[in-house]
Amino acid sequence: ASGQLSVEQSPEWLDVSERQNGIVTCTYSSAVQSLHWYRQAPRERPLFLLMLFGKGNQTQEPNFAADHDPGQKRSSLHIHGCRLGDTARYLCAVETQ
Repeated sequence: ASGQLSVEQSPEWLDVSERQNGIVTCTYSSAVQSLHWYRQAPRERPLFLLMLFGKGNQTQEPNFAADHDPGQKRSSLHIHGCRLGDTARYLCAVETQ
């Protein structure tokens, strides 16, 4: 139906080696109020990482950073110096205006 929000992300599953860097990108189809990033390890519940409002950047822990560009309707989660536990599914969720 028209007016529905679609959210896509790539890759769906991030498989990384230790000390590598990884990036997950999320795109969405209409204006949002905030964007949330989560990490879900196998057989675990999603773990909240960070939230973004408007355009800008945010860092959570030393190795997670995200940027958000509402004009481009996209956000990227950057993982620096990956650890073993960082191989997981990363999920973005958006809150509409």
